[in-house]
Amino acid sequence: MSRVVLKQLLARSADTRALIDAMAEAVGPLAVEDPQGRHLHGTPADGEAFRFAVRHDDTHLGAVVGEPRAGLLADLLSHLAGREGERKSLGTEVLNLYREINLIYSFSEKLAALLDVERVAALTLQEARRLIVATDGVLMLLDHETGALTTVAGFGDELPALQGFHAGRGILGAVAASGVAEIVNDIADDPRRVTEQTALRALLGAALRVGERVTGIIALGSTVPMAYTAGELKLLNTLALQAATAIENARLFERTVQAAQERERLLQLNKAAEVARAKLESELVLAARIQAALFPATLPAVSGYDLAARNRPARQCGGDYYDAIAVPGGDDGRGSVLLCVADVSGKGLPASLVMANMQATLRALLGRTASLPALAAEASDLLFASTSPEKYVTAALVDLEPRSGALRVVSAGHVDTFILRASGDVVTLSSSGTPLGLMPPGLPFGETMWHLDAGDMLVLFSDGVPEAQNIFDEEFGEDRLIDVLREAAADSAEQVIDRVMAAIDAFVGGAPQFDDITLLVVRRQRAG
Repeated sequence: MSRVVLKQLLARSADTRALIDAMAEAVGPLAVEDPQGRHLHGTPADGEAFRFAVRHDDTHLGAVVGEPRAGLLADLLSHLAGREGERKSLGTEVLNLYREINLIYSFSEKLAALLDVERVAALTLQEARRLIVATDGVLMLLDHETGALTTVAGFGDELPALQGFHAGRGILGAVAASGVAEIVNDIADDPRRVTEQTALRALLGAALRVGERVTGIIALGSTVPMAYTAGELKLLNTLALQAATAIENARLFERTVQAAQERERLLQLNKAAEVARAKLESELVLAARIQAALFPATLPAVSGYDLAARNRPARQCGGDYYDAIAVPGGDDGRGSVLLCVADVSGKGLPASLVMANMQATLRALLGRTASLPALAAEASDLLFASTSPEKYVTAALVDLEPRSGALRVVSAGHVDTFILRASGDVVTLSSSGTPLGLMPPGLPFGETMWHLDAGDMLVLFSDGVPEAQNIFDEEFGEDRLIDVLREAAADSAEQVIDRVMAAIDAFVGGAPQFDDITLLVVRRQRAG
């Protein structure tokens, strides 16, 4: 306490001056002096006098000069100076506390207006630097999966440049792991330091906490010797707690914005997908109409024969194809009918395009080739040249001579088909060649010869008939198909197809249709 304090104490307290005057009357002249011996109050004694020191906290404030009993006044002034010092110290502490509270309140208001993690971190370091002396500062966020501490904001040359911080490693890593704030006023002597190459001498570190969860750390350091106090650590800890909540809110806001942006992006994608889907649906409907028009509107009327055919695609557009084309007779006047059931590899629109190509190819070649095998070979060559390697066509081609009932059959990689004799016996028409368009040109096709007698029935179909599956992945199979054909032996060709379709539907139940289904039935009628 300085001379000014003792002088002010005497000047401010009339009671103290009155007490000095009263004691002077009782014990004789006495006076109060400052540390330099200058007179402050009272009447100096004549001649020799005793000097009694006035002290507070080992600080010499002055003296009382007078009779021996003047020492009582010196003790009293020392006591009053102590009380005055306590009062001023308490006032200073309250003032400092008020300033800190005001700064923290102001800091909270500023944080409330920020919804960006980096800006929150920068503001926190800025406020910390205003309250606590530091040459360096850093704010890091903790990755709970890896334990890594990543710098978000910093100032100075030393602390932000340090790398490799992890929870549990180094001084700041220890703060992140424990969540307990620390003061290290001599970094060189701390065994936890992560590097010798640093000019930092002292360090304050506090954890960013949300509830019981540590989300990061804030640290201040000094490159000059510094004696950080518990009060400064408490202040940094308070800033850290406020910053942690603000950063969590900013992160939540960022996630909310990102989620909203993602929802908007998905909505736009959904709208675009809906537009594309509607356009595709429209195109598929049009394609289905075009494809349906490629099938013969009516089958040719052949005297003595009953013909019927049907196609049911698995999707709007399919890859199955059937046709029945009357071929004019030659010089002998004997005409024939070309019968075809074909199956394009794949499904949907791509398969339907190949199917259209197959239909055009077959009709274009008809009448220009000398035989059924030659027709198959030339169609295969044209399809190979005009389609991609993974596209090919299996086909059952039958040339029927109505007068005699003679059948010439080329089965190009197609599923086995049947002739159901009037007796109930079944003749299998097996494949005699590779699929059309699968192999390079020059591959020959062979044919087999059969005969259709009165009451016999030729049944051509795609693999979607025997391979139709129920919910237990069981296939309809050839045996069930033959049973239905025998039961329908007396029915018309159209009724035969109705029965087969009904049997397939009953078998598969609620299972979806995975493949196109095509049937072509030719029955040679009995005489009369």
